[in-house]
Amino acid sequence: MRATDTPNGYGWISILLHWLTAIAIIVLLFAGSSIASADPQRRVAALNFHTSVGVSCYLILWARIIWRFWVGHPGPNDKQRGLFYELGKWTHYVLLIALGVMLVSGPAMAWASGTDIQVFGWFAIPAASEPQFELRDSLHLVHRSSAIIIFIGLVLHLGGVYKHTAFNHDGTFVKIIVPAKK
Repeated sequence: MRATDTPNGYGWISILLHWLTAIAIIVLLFAGSSIASADPQRRVAALNFHTSVGVSCYLILWARIIWRFWVGHPGPNDKQRGLFYELGKWTHYVLLIALGVMLVSGPAMAWASGTDIQVFGWFAIPAASEPQFELRDSLHLVHRSSAIIIFIGLVLHLGGVYKHTAFNHDGTFVKIIVPAKK
């Protein structure tokens, strides 16, 4: 079993980081979207859950981003060429950039609010400065815009999975489940 990527396939490291990131993003998107819709009494709990999950996944998510940019995107299968391959590859990169922006803007937004980042009630990462509400509002806009980009990218990504699985039958989905051979 291969740990690293091949010229046209993924190894176990990429596969593991992909699926851990997918789970984290889905949980974070749902948790983040529930913050605004929660009643005022539950809003703080929803925010603490969202930030706790984000902090818990922080290193894994950065590892995913750094790994993909460091090793690059594997090339196409024999049946995966052209515009749709390039669209899929750049969708992955846009998703990773937006994720990186989220990982920076989220904690910065909390600290600009002057609040500590609570992690499941186990510990807190203290804010280093007094509240800067204009900065917080700007960071919130960046964070929310990045979430929208991730959601759109996720829909495109899932559409690509469906296309490759239902219509192309080209083994693309298998690439992210079974590691490439040498």
